[in-house]
Amino acid sequence: MTILASAAYHWDWGAVFNHNVEKLGLIGLKYSLLVCALSFVFGSALGLLVAGLRLSHKPPFAQIAYIYTDFFRTTPVLVQLIWVFYVLPVLFGWTFSPVTSGVIALSMNAGAFFAEVFRGGIEAIPQGQWDASKVLGYRRRSTITWVILPQGMRNALPATANIFISLLKDSSLLSVIAVPELTYQVQTQAAVTFRPLELYTALAVAYFVLTYPLSLTSSWLERRFRIR
Repeated sequence: MTILASAAYHWDWGAVFNHNVEKLGLIGLKYSLLVCALSFVFGSALGLLVAGLRLSHKPPFAQIAYIYTDFFRTTPVLVQLIWVFYVLPVLFGWTFSPVTSGVIALSMNAGAFFAEVFRGGIEAIPQGQWDASKVLGYRRRSTITWVILPQGMRNALPATANIFISLLKDSSLLSVIAVPELTYQVQTQAAVTFRPLELYTALAVAYFVLTYPLSLTSSWLERRFRIR
């Protein structure tokens, strides 16, 4: 029965190439890219701070940073998103818009991954770089700012591209709190046109078109900046 039902289904791509669908798709794409970009910026800044705390080995900050990275890397993004949107208003009275809640949740999650990427990139720098800076008369702060961080960011660059790809895909989860991003727009149009198969297939293709060039860029960066 299932095979017969599948064979009898008539695909209608007119539901995809519809002016209203294309218009809403562009609006959804704008929100997806906006949330992704903001989360990338805030997440990278947070990750750099947390990585610094981890590398400082100063209690209790290093321990707090360790707990933060482990918590956000081992719990689902969807759970974190729902917690920010629904639980924070109940516990503290902090009410955020859906877009703001999405940016907060994705930034906190990305920050944990950024922290580990930055920490790994910095720890990969040979001890000789520190010693050479000391011989040249650099203070510790100057050494970190002008010698260690530039090299650490270079080492971390390929992995940061992968984090951007993950953020772009994870932005689809914001549809559960009614952020009008790409997936949300497709969901609403699928309910109107009764053509979910065509619309969700087009959605998958859209995400592939968006992320595949980024994946190629990440691979190129990994080859270009490979640590030898």
